[in-house]
Amino acid sequence: YNNNQTLSNGGFALYSDTFIILSDAGTYYYICTPHAMMGMKGKIIVNQNSLIGQWYDADNGDYVEFTTDTATLYTFEDNECYEAIQFPIELTPSGFNILNSDELTNVNIFNLSDTTFSFVADDNDTINLSATNFNVENWVECNDSTDCINDDNTIISIFGDFFINDCDGLIDYLFQNYNYNLEQSCNWDGGAMFNLNNNLVMDICECSCENPIQEITWKCFSGICYEISDGSGEFNSLEECEISCIISDTTWKCSEGSCVEVYNSSGEFSSYGECIESCNELTFSCIDNICGSIDDGTGEFSTLEDCEANCSLATITNNNIDVFIYPNPSNNIFYIKLYSDFKSEILITSILGEKIYYKGIYNLTIKSSKQSSSQKLILK
Repeated sequence: YNNNQTLSNGGFALYSDTFIILSDAGTYYYICTPHAMMGMKGKIIVNQNSLIGQWYDADNGDYVEFTTDTATLYTFEDNECYEAIQFPIELTPSGFNILNSDELTNVNIFNLSDTTFSFVADDNDTINLSATNFNVENWVECNDSTDCINDDNTIISIFGDFFINDCDGLIDYLFQNYNYNLEQSCNWDGGAMFNLNNNLVMDICECSCENPIQEITWKCFSGICYEISDGSGEFNSLEECEISCIISDTTWKCSEGSCVEVYNSSGEFSSYGECIESCNELTFSCIDNICGSIDDGTGEFSTLEDCEANCSLATITNNNIDVFIYPNPSNNIFYIKLYSDFKSEILITSILGEKIYYKGIYNLTIKSSKQSSSQKLILK
């Protein structure tokens, strides 16, 4: 048979007009004599009470699956992942043979029925198996890199209605909707709404809690929120950051006669105006009735107060107009309420007198034929 030959070893011969009934359980090999050299051969396996199927060892918590030529043993480690060991076998009338490379091991079974059977293992322990059904795809296979388990099937069964299909999705959901950080998410017990069977998220989602997904946080710099991908930000969401982020997070320092913005609290001055009043070599000049800073020390006035006190006296009596600006600071959109009996002109310039509008501190000047008012406007 193995060499594609026709020499009989004591079996039987059949012709096209005859047949035989195989009543004894076992494996029967056959060849087609005219075409043996071409490999036309096969085998017939007969079982009175078939072992083929899936079985469960309740004593050891193992599963076994028999096919016509293999037996696969599924053993579990701490009920978390399985290891599979497959043996080539040959079914026999009394049980099966394990076909090892160097030897054949005969296993006799007893108490065989449609739902149970038993056999004695090599260590003389009796193995009792009962019929069952299982799907290996629902299990996690152990391997050298399996140090943690994410039980995504449990997550789907609990949170599927919220379109959460895995552990990473659950933790991201807690980040976005509850502002939880990773530690809070992994220690969450489901609260009153979800039943985690007395577990914490970390018990179900080991890998996600040991090897966290990227944690996005936010940090406020100079009144603007920036995304921080290493989890070191002050805020867990953009919304939380925008509510708390204000221009006061920025300070200023004097460097070589110029004020430099610092995106934290380490600067010497809390405002640009405070900085320019103290910065070395900073003077002021009156240009078109507006005070502007001169960094090279050539300005007419040494302080902003002196400049503003003298800048518009030649043309306007400084009777202040009642003005209300809101919000201030603002994100480029603000409102002005003023109370004046005269037609007024509104002019917004930088501290240098430039009409450039981006993030910074500006002079907002309101002038009429009889009155004037100068306000600080902060755009962030």
